[in-house]
Amino acid sequence: MILKNEASILYSGGSDSTLVAALMCEKFERIHLLTYYHRGIPYAEKSKINAKRLANKFGKEKIKHELINFEELFKKIHYDKYLFDLKRYKTYMTSCYCNACQLAMHAATIMYNIKNDIHFAFDGYKREKQHLYVFMTEEGIKETKEFYKEFKIEYDNPVYDIVRTDWELFDMGISPKKNVKFPSERLDFSTQHHCHDGIVTNAYLMGYFIPLYGQEASIKMSINYWKEKIKVMKSYIYNTMNLKNNKAYIDLK
Repeated sequence: MILKNEASILYSGGSDSTLVAALMCEKFERIHLLTYYHRGIPYAEKSKINAKRLANKFGKEKIKHELINFEELFKKIHYDKYLFDLKRYKTYMTSCYCNACQLAMHAATIMYNIKNDIHFAFDGYKREKQHLYVFMTEEGIKETKEFYKEFKIEYDNPVYDIVRTDWELFDMGISPKKNVKFPSERLDFSTQHHCHDGIVTNAYLMGYFIPLYGQEASIKMSINYWKEKIKVMKSYIYNTMNLKNNKAYIDLK
């Protein structure tokens, strides 16, 4: 079987995911930029700014940009067994909001890739953020890679250890501004959507849970939640896409 030389990218429009897209444009014939949004993640339209810059740099035929509402999938992960999860994780459910949101994006990406026969997926996750988002730790990423592998998709984080992705984009001639990630005044969100609800998660973790229980406890709780919900999403994808009875998928396995 000859695989399509295409890849999908979880794309916020920020410098991290835009650099991933730029790097993958040099390796793949076509890149699918998937920008997800729900009521807690507004301003998805801003992602079009850097998507257009990528198209100008690499050619319009190279870039396909999709704005995808994933509210229902997010709700399924976060609220379907909320009372059961609340009993188990207690106040840590405040943090699990972000886990559920990110996992919903991954599940939606897997389904998008299956529909479009795409076998590569990337995102802009960074090591520098793992103190807040445990799914960005090496253990969390390993679990996520196995999730994608279940559906014959190769997943990776090409800029995981690149701190100044904004400088890289400037040097490549894609971004007109060099200091986007850490300008002297504040972080620049002019080209990407951002999450209002994530502020609550950050405040809970940094102001309450981690000072009281420690980072290791946070990692353990988050990874357990991540693993449990991946199992739920695997079943959901198989059933929703009827993969168990899909001959093409069985042959690929």
